[in-house]
Amino acid sequence: MSALLYRGAEYSQQSPADTAAPVQLTYRRNSYLSNRSAAGHHTAPLTYRGNTYVRGVSYEEIAANWG
Repeated sequence: MSALLYRGAEYSQQSPADTAAPVQLTYRRNSYLSNRSAAGHHTAPLTYRGNTYVRGVSYEEIAANWG
């Protein structure tokens, strides 16, 4: 395990990282799982002021497949 060096003092992690199971959340009658590993992997296109954005897709790929 690596150590952190801060202002000349060396620190090491005392406890392992939290690996808790996802928690089920409810908001406005919809259920969600708080799974952080899957967060941010949405592929749905978003439109803002007439421009379409897709996460992880370059503008060149969208322009090549337009039509």
